[in-house]
Amino acid sequence: MSEMRVYDDTRGTARCRSCDAAITWFELTSGKRHPFDGEPVYVRTEHDDDRRIVGVIDTSVSSSHFATCPQAAGWRRR
Repeated sequence: MSEMRVYDDTRGTARCRSCDAAITWFELTSGKRHPFDGEPVYVRTEHDDDRRIVGVIDTSVSSSHFATCPQAAGWRRR
């Protein structure tokens, strides 16, 4: 199982500007923003040093929209 840590208080829903799919945005604990298809599956929650809730997402069952969007290549930075 692969995991990704996100700040739970940064959750936001939107629609992809390319394919119009429903996505859920999170800020990763690394500071980057990341979109998921629909609602991701939490394995567990933790607290960081600042007492923020960190959700641990199971990436084997939660799809990254970067991987599934048909126009993802057009959004990649070099």
